[in-house]
Amino acid sequence: MILTPGIIARLAVLGALVAVAQVVCFSKMDIFGTSPDVALLVVISVGLLGGSLTGAVAGFSIGLLIDCLLLETMGAFALTMLSVGYVAGRYRETLGRPTRAALVLVGGALTLLGALVIAAIQIGTGIDANVSFLVVRDALVKSLLGALLAIPVLLVVRLVVRSALVDERRAARRTPAPRPVESG
Repeated sequence: MILTPGIIARLAVLGALVAVAQVVCFSKMDIFGTSPDVALLVVISVGLLGGSLTGAVAGFSIGLLIDCLLLETMGAFALTMLSVGYVAGRYRETLGRPTRAALVLVGGALTLLGALVIAAIQIGTGIDANVSFLVVRDALVKSLLGALLAIPVLLVVRLVVRSALVDERRAARRTPAPRPVESG
């Protein structure tokens, strides 16, 4: 991903919108006893499209904004999102662009990672959290929702940053224009 001032502005607006939407809208949804973590999926998508540094910075920024909006322990969501964004970016840098099936698996696995990291941070910092089977069930349902929403969220993020994607430019250059057929 080529980070120009315009793309950085687009990512900042996307991050702000997704953080507010996560706190105001998505966290209030109840799907099988949990809520979808769309902000985490946006961070995963940015990491898969832009690499580890872009994913980590986007994750830290969106996570810190969510921490500020929720008035929670500062840095808990920031550290979680930074970790997930970095891992998604490293996946991209080492294995390349994921296929659709791999994207579903990566979305589910990294959502599970994010749920486990935030639970570990909450337990480690002494936040009053009930540790029971419900935490495991919540993490598993969140990961299934992450797997289901991974492709649509990636497509939306790709639309936002399409002009900065290096792979999209290479594919456009490789496709030759059709030649007119000459009759004899």
